[in-house]
Amino acid sequence: MQRSMIARLSTALIVPALVLLSSAAAAQDATPEAATDRATAVELEETLGPAPAPSQPWKICAIEKTLINEHWQQMKKGYEDAAAEYGVEVEVQASRDEADLTGQLAIAEAMLQGECDAFAVSPLSSSNLQPFLDRVAEAGTPLINVDDAKVEADVFVGGDHREMGVMAAEYIAEQLADGGQVAQIEGQAGSPAAQQRIDGYSTTVGETAGLELVASQPGDWDRLKALDAAANIMRANPDVKAFYANNDTMALGVAEAVANAGKQGEIIVVGTDGVPDAIQSVRDGNMQATIASFPYEMGRTALEVAIRLLEGQDVPGTVVSQQELITADNVDEYFPE
Repeated sequence: MQRSMIARLSTALIVPALVLLSSAAAAQDATPEAATDRATAVELEETLGPAPAPSQPWKICAIEKTLINEHWQQMKKGYEDAAAEYGVEVEVQASRDEADLTGQLAIAEAMLQGECDAFAVSPLSSSNLQPFLDRVAEAGTPLINVDDAKVEADVFVGGDHREMGVMAAEYIAEQLADGGQVAQIEGQAGSPAAQQRIDGYSTTVGETAGLELVASQPGDWDRLKALDAAANIMRANPDVKAFYANNDTMALGVAEAVANAGKQGEIIVVGTDGVPDAIQSVRDGNMQATIASFPYEMGRTALEVAIRLLEGQDVPGTVVSQQELITADNVDEYFPE
């Protein structure tokens, strides 16, 4: 099967994307595609129309980071629901956990032996899947890079992770009118998403008068590690007023640590991803906010992009998925109970 030739959309076609995403484009220096080669998922459909009806029952093979995290579980559901809707086949596999770099490569290489018409991959790092990526390129099979680590691909589908950190810092700054000490719980070392969120948050806090970042400790995407890290930070910094956790799993651990310390309502807790437990925590007032990345829709969009490529459509090199700051004020708007 020949790879669909990716003739990028012209600047004129996606000017609206540049207006809406100018700040995100500036922040995504690591993105290989030029800023003129971007569109949101909504703008993609407005420009190209709905994904075309498949001319044959294509098989799309998706490789996720892990299925022990709700974020990736929701993305898997998005892939599967879209595949059922379009009448194509999807196979979704994932590594054991987010530290299993060699395991993810083994899964990817095994998938190469199957009859995959396109691949959608969410690498654990920017390099762990390189042997697989090289073979996909040699075979000319369409490749969609979904979320997190950026690799050479026909299209990247995902959020702006640095901007997520920026959004968290800006929200905290708005809540702390008089300033104060803040902290961060970091994701897995080496994770591109964690690196970008850490940078966005730390840089913005450093540029905000009145805010002081007193601690930034690893939680490795783990709830219990985040709980322990937050408890230690509060003991060492009794005046800390806010935490940003690089994902919601850790944010839930931070919220638990805050409650254990008897400081619920006194310390702001912000997470990232918008997983169901975090959304409920925002409703309950245990977390004050989360940056929702809508992984279910991301999975659907990635599968639709695969179909577009297989059917010969020209797709921008970057399709930016939706992300929103979710608080008690708007949670019902985005996540109706």
